[in-house]
Amino acid sequence: MNFFQAQTFFKRMYPNKEIQFEFDEKCLGRVELEYTDGELNPIHHVENNKLKVTVFDMDAIYVDIAPHRQNFTTEALEAHAQIKLS
Repeated sequence: MNFFQAQTFFKRMYPNKEIQFEFDEKCLGRVELEYTDGELNPIHHVENNKLKVTVFDMDAIYVDIAPHRQNFTTEALEAHAQIKLS
């Protein structure tokens, strides 16, 4: 199941509930730091292998998904992954 299929699945499973989908540090699968001429690029690729799903009035669950790639700035990646890059 990919990110978009997971959204559709949970929206159908809980049609009248508020659902939040997000990626946090527990969802990280792989981080690709990009460099140009030896300098850290401002944009990096992040691959998430899990999706955090929170249904209103229920505890959050983590669902395995196909790798979902996103782009992050160095600052956002440091906050997202809770790591220091520079």
